[in-house]
Amino acid sequence: MRNAKTRWAFGALLALLLWPQPSSGQLPGASPATLGTANNYTALARGFAAVGLNPAGLGMADSEGFTLAILPATLSQSLDPLSFSDIFDYEGKVVPASVKEDWLQQISAAGGQTGTGQLELTAFSFSWNNFGIQLSTIASGRTNLNDAAAELLLFGNAGRTGSPGDFDLEGSGLDGYAVTTLGVSAGFSVSRRWVPGVEQGLSFGATLKQSWGHALAFAEDAGTLAQSDPLGIEIDFPVIHPRTEGSGWNRGSGLGLDAGVAWKRGPWFAAGVIKNLFNTFEWDLDELVYRPGEAVFDDDTNDSDFDERPASEAPSGLQAKVEDLVFKPALTLAGAYQASDELTVMAELNQRLGDGLETGPKSHLGVGVQSFPAPAVPLRAGVAVITDGFQLGGGLGLILGPVHLGFGALYQTGDVGDGFAGTFGLSFGGG
Repeated sequence: MRNAKTRWAFGALLALLLWPQPSSGQLPGASPATLGTANNYTALARGFAAVGLNPAGLGMADSEGFTLAILPATLSQSLDPLSFSDIFDYEGKVVPASVKEDWLQQISAAGGQTGTGQLELTAFSFSWNNFGIQLSTIASGRTNLNDAAAELLLFGNAGRTGSPGDFDLEGSGLDGYAVTTLGVSAGFSVSRRWVPGVEQGLSFGATLKQSWGHALAFAEDAGTLAQSDPLGIEIDFPVIHPRTEGSGWNRGSGLGLDAGVAWKRGPWFAAGVIKNLFNTFEWDLDELVYRPGEAVFDDDTNDSDFDERPASEAPSGLQAKVEDLVFKPALTLAGAYQASDELTVMAELNQRLGDGLETGPKSHLGVGVQSFPAPAVPLRAGVAVITDGFQLGGGLGLILGPVHLGFGALYQTGDVGDGFAGTFGLSFGGG
């Protein structure tokens, strides 16, 4: 392994780290402005953008009557502590032992090598006056290699010392899913003109969401041990995954509700949203199978058990972890100030309550800006402090009559890893 080329060794690493797995929300923000402002756009969300961010935006007077986004997509990835740039620097080359040792020290200090990968694809997001509909699919994932697994991958069973050693892989694992959600939103204005001549409004809204789970993979090492004396390996890597002969569409389902409020007075905007005020989504164990992933290979024994069983026969602890892979409540508070027709600044606070399918940061506090240096070219930027890190976003748009094109990019660090995200959207009447 010490003389293996990076293309082979780290191809395996990347395959593990980007195995399709969990994401950051059932209905992503369909406007590229969301990512371009570093996820600080909720206070300004109107039209189709409001369905995924704040349904109350549909009831505001400044929300356009008809808007439609077609196939906006966001792709993101992160690796931590090793990044793609670290790995690609040695593509097609032998990695020096000193470099691998440095990598391993970074991984040990971080408590393991983690990675996430996510694709958010919205078939359409549509609004007409106070109502909206969005259909989105998310495929996302995460994985973790402990320092022993990373050492085994980098140095082989001889380890960093060149002498065979013992490697305990417990705690390494992966989980992943694909879910489609249909959201139906409505916003209702209750605005009153308290101050003559000052444009203001108040709206409440809700999004009812129906989700279908297409695929789920969950595996966590429960104590795999590679031994040097006597030479052997004991594998304990249980896996839960979809039944091959099961339904390809509905392996889990449930209803959820988002509720929001939006307010505007003159140049000031404010919004509050509770996502997943309730959510009944759960995975159907009848559509999943369990493999014990047990094996012993040494001088005296050559035995294994990877046979497929009903997921209901999995250990209760493993079933409980799968049952916890659901969508958790999240709270958003946001505000904005329109300094002029050309410049608007915004701020946002997000807090997710608990861990589940989501891979995004649990906390977010950020500011963003949207400017129009030309009437047809909006520019966007934003920064946010997130759980143990930060986000830095930027983007631009191009308005060609009713046709809007939008681009956004995001760099992120923190407990979710270092990585990038990019988005592109085509819309009509807004975005």
